Amino acid sequence: MSENQGLTPLRYDQTGLRGKLAQVLVEEPTDEIDWPAGLPAGIETVVILDDEPNPHHTLRVHPPDDPTRITLVVFDQLALCENLSET
Repeated sequence: MSENQGLTPLRYDQTGLRGKLAQVLVEEPTDEIDWPAGLPAGIETVVILDDEPNPHHTLRVHPPDDPTRITLVVFDQLALCENLSET
């Protein structure tokens, strides 16, 4: 995963995330209890639905092309795609 080097994972106290695109930093994103998030295999980018991580350290996200496929991903498995957002 050398293409992810230099990217900074989201912080647990980060805000203003709703509508932002995030790069997935791991091969298989998981939720807070380490279960697979249920995103498509090989997904690289997701849209964040929450403004900040919840108390369980997860964010609701969906693939950019499928807003009906909402799932939870642990915040530190994501990094913001700078200056991009889903409109």
